[in-house]
Amino acid sequence: MPKHNNAIPRNHFHKHWNPESSQKGHIKTFFQQAQQKKARRVRRQAKARSVFPRPVSGCIRPVVQSCTARYNMKQRIGKGFTLEEIKAAGLNPSFARTVGIAVDARRRNHSEESLNLNTQRLKDYTAKLVLYPLPGGKKANSSIPVAGTDAIKSVSQNSPAGIVAVQTAEAPRELTADEKSRNIYNYLRAQSRNSKFIGIRLARSKRKAAKAAADADGTSVKKTK
Repeated sequence: MPKHNNAIPRNHFHKHWNPESSQKGHIKTFFQQAQQKKARRVRRQAKARSVFPRPVSGCIRPVVQSCTARYNMKQRIGKGFTLEEIKAAGLNPSFARTVGIAVDARRRNHSEESLNLNTQRLKDYTAKLVLYPLPGGKKANSSIPVAGTDAIKSVSQNSPAGIVAVQTAEAPRELTADEKSRNIYNYLRAQSRNSKFIGIRLARSKRKAAKAAADADGTSVKKTK
């Protein structure tokens, strides 16, 4: 990169618009935006007709937290449901893959919240699922009943549910007398220390309780130099 007030190297300010010149390709134009927009819409419609009644957007996928400390408070769509989530919803992985449910055998649940959220997501999906009968009169190995003729005739092509934003903000209210007189900085520091040293303090309280019980029973051992 050039530094200071010097001449800009390799400055090409002459645009080569002539398509027959040796510099063809330096200028890109996008005059076909309207045609490309129509072509994409036509392709989407053709795909919707070919996969009907399955959703055009593909399989239903779980809601997961983004990676790294910078983005882990944001939710996004993951790759597939875990085996625990599939089991909790009353399904098995082999059948789930056949009815538009993405399964990821490598993903793990690290909290009860994510397990419950995605399990409920699967239950909502299976409740709206219209299961077509298998050819040859075969029976599907699942607890989901096969749809009747009327349900199959009235089926519609819907996309899987997206991410539902949960409003966690507290409603406005009046401050209490304790909150008005509280030093917020000291209060937050105390809460941070309490959460940080909770394990050490619990272990210390257990040792003190055990020592007090031993002293009361007379079984404590005195240390000698």
